[in-house]
Amino acid sequence: MKRLILLPFLALFLYAQSGENEFKKYDENCTKGDEFSCAQIGMTYLKESDLEGAWVYFDRGCKAKFGVSCELKAYMQTQIGEYDEAFKTFSKACDNNSSYSCLNLAVLYDNGNGVKKDIKKATSLFTKACKLGDRSACQMLNVR
Repeated sequence: MKRLILLPFLALFLYAQSGENEFKKYDENCTKGDEFSCAQIGMTYLKESDLEGAWVYFDRGCKAKFGVSCELKAYMQTQIGEYDEAFKTFSKACDNNSSYSCLNLAVLYDNGNGVKKDIKKATSLFTKACKLGDRSACQMLNVR
């Protein structure tokens, strides 16, 4: 599996409509420290293919310790080949029991992206993600 697996809710956010007034509201809330608003704005930028704008808000949400923002930031890092940084971000979130991050960290180990290829470590991480409720991780274990 060469590409990383997206969260199901990522697709939902991508289709979320956000008018100019809503955008301003989310921006103000993000500035005030509302991590969810940062993720919402990031998704709006991502939907519009503005990767720089998305990055800014995912980074802000991640710094505010919103797991979804960190996961999306790490996902973007993998898309531009910054596997070392994605590894750090996914590792931190996986340590905090994010099933999505554990799954994607396992994929990095499975493919040897940003880390030395380690099937045993990948399997361990797929197992952790599966135990945390990620069905995709459970499916990966079934094909091993």
